Amino acid sequence: MSTPLIQAARAAVFGVALAAIAGVTTGQVKPTAKTITLAPIDYVEIRQLVNRYAFALDTGGSNGYDYADLFATDGEFIRPYGKGREQLAALARGPRLGPNNTVQYVMNHVIEPTPDGAIGKAYLIEFNWDIAPAPAAGTGRGAGTGPANGWDIVGRKAGELARTGGHYEDVYIKTPVGWRFKKRDFIPSTSGADPAPLAPPRIPAASAPIETSTSATAAKLFIAPTQQSSLTATDYLEIERLVASYGHALDSGYGKGENGKAYAGLYTADASFAGATGHDQLVRLGQIQPRGPDFVRHYLTNHVIEPMPGGARGKEYLAVIDNGENGKATSLFLGGHYEDTYVKTPDGWRIKTRQLFRPQSGPQPQAQAAPTPPAATPASAAQVAGTTAVAGPASSFSASDTIEIQQLIARSAYALDTAADRGAAYAQLFTTDGAFINKTARPSEINGRTQLAAFAVGDLTHRGPAFVREYLANYLIQPSRGGATGRVYVVWIEVGENGNPGIIQGGGHYEDEYVKTREGWRIGKRTFVLSKLGLREIYDVDRARAGGASAPRAQDTNR
Repeated sequence: MSTPLIQAARAAVFGVALAAIAGVTTGQVKPTAKTITLAPIDYVEIRQLVNRYAFALDTGGSNGYDYADLFATDGEFIRPYGKGREQLAALARGPRLGPNNTVQYVMNHVIEPTPDGAIGKAYLIEFNWDIAPAPAAGTGRGAGTGPANGWDIVGRKAGELARTGGHYEDVYIKTPVGWRFKKRDFIPSTSGADPAPLAPPRIPAASAPIETSTSATAAKLFIAPTQQSSLTATDYLEIERLVASYGHALDSGYGKGENGKAYAGLYTADASFAGATGHDQLVRLGQIQPRGPDFVRHYLTNHVIEPMPGGARGKEYLAVIDNGENGKATSLFLGGHYEDTYVKTPDGWRIKTRQLFRPQSGPQPQAQAAPTPPAATPASAAQVAGTTAVAGPASSFSASDTIEIQQLIARSAYALDTAADRGAAYAQLFTTDGAFINKTARPSEINGRTQLAAFAVGDLTHRGPAFVREYLANYLIQPSRGGATGRVYVVWIEVGENGNPGIIQGGGHYEDEYVKTREGWRIGKRTFVLSKLGLREIYDVDRARAGGASAPRAQDTNR
């Protein structure tokens, strides 16, 4: 299911270009007098641009023009080469593209200001969902008898790794209609400290005209954050946090094991999803899902948000990954994308509606086209939402703090996978007395920057400037008395090289403590917790007590 664009990129010789973007010792570019200042809403919009990219490329929307219009008029994609609206649109056309095609899962997005705008980088992994789901072997008490239970089908394989993974390197520019790609290149993952240089792009004869003199085209079905006044940067960040919370609440109840109330608390009191309506039924819906205090399963990425009357709406990719336990291989259980609406309540932003669209390549009949969002107008968030504005609690923890910590988390993956500056790039993301704690069958603790640098270097045959493995998702950041805390999902994916297949090695979550220092936000302590499914005897719920409605079947609700 790799897109034609990425299939062609894989044929290029692996390259080295990461060091130009990553700061070697601090993991970030230090601002200079000539570097512009990015406001929180600029970071938000650039992230939205990158998230929309996956949808536009996988769906081929508007005959490829949704993709082309993410670029400036003279924007270019390097491998395979395309420049200008017509050539770029041609890259996003193909028989496998369609509205429910979900292939490009993008994570670890880092953004840096420059004198001309911004540069960025982001990890990519492609999944193939065009396989027949394999039956899962029954496990646990009562397995194989009666209606399927969530524990019975954990580990069922419904997808597989495609042969594409690596990272994008971007240049962004702010146009009159919002942020756009000036340039984007894809660097396939390859291990080793000294990979071969990239081959130059193969620039084809101009089969399609290159028109760069016209103005950038505004998106037809998207309102750019900097082009509206309905949602603040804080609103966007709070909606991001709401969606990031989904896996944490459903899979583990935020580490407590009991998930029902935590899961239902993400929705409005009258919300409906998967046949459950209202708080009590949503509690039961969560409770029939496999879970445990350390369990991770629902990875969400590519989250797109836009204002609409009554609040906001969004969409995001889903990958349900069953990290292997007890000798079992890790498997892709479920994929697709959600489409949501959100409203602002006295308790904050909540999910009002949610629908899952399972992955399917190719054109699909659409029951009903999504309504066109209204044109952006100078209005307050409360006016757009149609409700009284909800004031957040007074706090010294700002939108800028949230964004800086998000960037810190994303940088940690690059610093670890590249072993930049002999591990110092990773160590500098921690406080001077920072610690990394490993909670696995063989627990360990690493203290101080010297030990952290040695840890990052690791096996240099599985590091390097073009190597990617640590994919991070579901950033859940909260202010605390000492700074901030975080929970972050991690999955390790070894991208196939030299004709060898890739493998999902496993995953879990990080529990972080962040400290604001003179150098900026740093990780004070990071604890890795391996994913572990809770005991069925403890968490299995009698579905006959499903609260006024017949209990949903587990295979219909792992969403």
